[in-house]
Amino acid sequence: MTTEPNASAAGKQADQKAKSTDPAADVAAARAELAATLDALQDKLNVPKRIRIASEENPIALVAAAVGVAAAIAGAVWLVVVKLRSK
Repeated sequence: MTTEPNASAAGKQADQKAKSTDPAADVAAARAELAATLDALQDKLNVPKRIRIASEENPIALVAAAVGVAAAIAGAVWLVVVKLRSK
């Protein structure tokens, strides 16, 4: 007996449609889903919070990343200086 994931999802949607005939309940459910989505996006896009969490979880990796970024910037500056001097 094989069940398809889409079949179970379609069944759940049919159950939800059958259960919710109240438009106010549908609106409340949509608002709750939207709020959860917005919270997830805020957590994902909050860079200072993500850096703080990364520094707490693995400070060595954060220092290594910072050193890598600094080296890349220094390399770019060096290349610009070399190009300007060669003119």
